[in-house]
Amino acid sequence: MRKYLKEGELRQLLEAPRRMRDRLIIKLLYETGMRVGELSTLTIGDVDLDSGEITIQHAKRHSEGRKVPIVNSWTRTMLRDYIGTRKNHRDPLFVSNKRGPLSRRQIERLIHNYGTSVGLERDKSHPHVLRHTHAVHALKSGIDLRTLQQNLGHSSIEVTAIYLTMDIDDRKEEYSKHRLPGMDAAAGEGDGQAEQDTERTTGASHSNSYVLSSDV
Repeated sequence: MRKYLKEGELRQLLEAPRRMRDRLIIKLLYETGMRVGELSTLTIGDVDLDSGEITIQHAKRHSEGRKVPIVNSWTRTMLRDYIGTRKNHRDPLFVSNKRGPLSRRQIERLIHNYGTSVGLERDKSHPHVLRHTHAVHALKSGIDLRTLQQNLGHSSIEVTAIYLTMDIDDRKEEYSKHRLPGMDAAAGEGDGQAEQDTERTTGASHSNSYVLSSDV
């Protein structure tokens, strides 16, 4: 199972930056599921706030580019404020303090520093974990596998299907929400009497109740 952030961890990471640029970087990596290399090459012209789309021109395995939606209205507002009066569509979307394009390495270091500041494990303080988090949370929210595949830019749906694998904590949570018949605490009350009644009705005994047939 690939590492991803639980909701509480994600919330902490999203709220860690005070700087708008840094918060936008984390939000876009999570909300769009794009790769850090794709994010680092975005220009102002790649962002269409009116249609709510970002075109990834340098998309992996997509020479014609790939579009991802911006569905969060707050993110769109933040992007509008961040871009401000910058009009040159060829300018990089995210710039460093020296006004140059923010490199992939700088973004990785930025995520690592914020992750460390909120106490994330080292292997969770990486931009690619936000992509994994997007995928897992999308599937949990009911987004179908084909839609997710197109959004992530995977070459095949089999690659996307890896996110269907659930770790033990997820499985425990699901089983706690969808309890099997007979697992309720109340079901255990009076079990002795229930068993006696069942035996009288069926003639079954404990000695043969758990014998498995050879073809099971």
